[in-house]
Amino acid sequence: MFTGHYALKHGVGTSCDSYHALARNLPDLESLLHHRLKAQGYRCGFAGKWHVDADLGPVDHGFEGMNLPGYGDLKQEPQFQRYLRANGLSYGSIQEPIYANPGKQTLSAGRWNGPVESTPTHYLADYTTDMLTRFAADGQPFFLTCQFWGPHSPYLPSPEFAGRHDPRAIPPWINFDDDHQGKPDSVTRFNSDFYRTFANYRWSDWQQVIAFCYDFTTMIDAQIGRIVDRLDQLGVAENTIVIFESDHGDSLGCHHGLFDKGHMYQEDYRIPLLVRWPARVCAGTKCDELVYNMDLMPIILDIIGQPDDLLDGKSFLPCLGGTPQAGRDAIYLEFHGLKYLYSQRAVVTKEGYKYIFTPGDQDEFYDLNQDPGELHNVIAVDSYRERVEDLRHKMMEMAGQVGDPLADCICKLFGHWDKASKTADPSDPVRYRL
Repeated sequence: MFTGHYALKHGVGTSCDSYHALARNLPDLESLLHHRLKAQGYRCGFAGKWHVDADLGPVDHGFEGMNLPGYGDLKQEPQFQRYLRANGLSYGSIQEPIYANPGKQTLSAGRWNGPVESTPTHYLADYTTDMLTRFAADGQPFFLTCQFWGPHSPYLPSPEFAGRHDPRAIPPWINFDDDHQGKPDSVTRFNSDFYRTFANYRWSDWQQVIAFCYDFTTMIDAQIGRIVDRLDQLGVAENTIVIFESDHGDSLGCHHGLFDKGHMYQEDYRIPLLVRWPARVCAGTKCDELVYNMDLMPIILDIIGQPDDLLDGKSFLPCLGGTPQAGRDAIYLEFHGLKYLYSQRAVVTKEGYKYIFTPGDQDEFYDLNQDPGELHNVIAVDSYRERVEDLRHKMMEMAGQVGDPLADCICKLFGHWDKASKTADPSDPVRYRL
């Protein structure tokens, strides 16, 4: 979002503060979006989850506002503690806790035992609206980002929001009964061993977890509403662009009990993107183009008259006005591992076909038009043979175009050594010498 590039290029392909991190920080922090905006006279503010640098926070890199490095622990942040004390509040305990593992390990959901004002979510909205008020007062253009930790698990709605969704009314996911046939072994291993309590959950058990998630999301939505309302109160809403999006999705029990993220299925990768710009965009406008979250930097630069065609992301500004544009016919997805290093790639076409490449296991091919739940891997079905081969060629093409370090492996495992780089090729005695 801040680089406009694939993770395979900027290097932070995993959480920067995990034990197996590919990198603890970005190598070229001066190229981040807010530095480009500051050079054009914008004040830049930050609140919430950073997750860009494991050692230094947003303020250390030129933002105003919060300065929590890595994933961030708001509970220990002094200003949050002062806020709680000043308002006679305390950090809430958890009622009706749900754990993903035996022995009360891995808190995943429950009821926050305290008013909404005591939640980190409410505090972030307070912090953001205060910055908005200050920024709007000086007349200088501004860029402000509020990064909520939720609705990432644990799902912890406050009493004002807990219970708004009836668990019994939540219908089963279309892929809840997935038997994992045709999927990599890692899916079954992760499902059965990483979250061991959830591995034995029936749908009636998952309904309560999902209801807590829905309640929690509703609580966050209310706080976002407070931020948008402040724009109206300050009289700057008409010419302020609000972009709402997420960094990833959530499995929430799909495919027979997967949880959190860590797989290349639609639940994890297809995310919301909403844009509010009263001066330019009519409410209800829809864009059917394939868009990445790395497209946010290009469109913001495009809006301020500083387009950058060297970024991997592409501006979708014409779409906001309902004007057709030459969009992508496919997108190239990357995964570098979550709990452990694990390389996968995927291509999803606008026509609704999806190829998942797993170099250490079997590949997958899904017809999302007929099988939106990705239940049936049809990679070996005769009627799909031509489309499978088309997407293999598309993946080789896109891997080369984006400069993916895995491109060589993709070509060779697809049997196209002629398209590979042939670097360190043991079959070539000239190139491969000790």
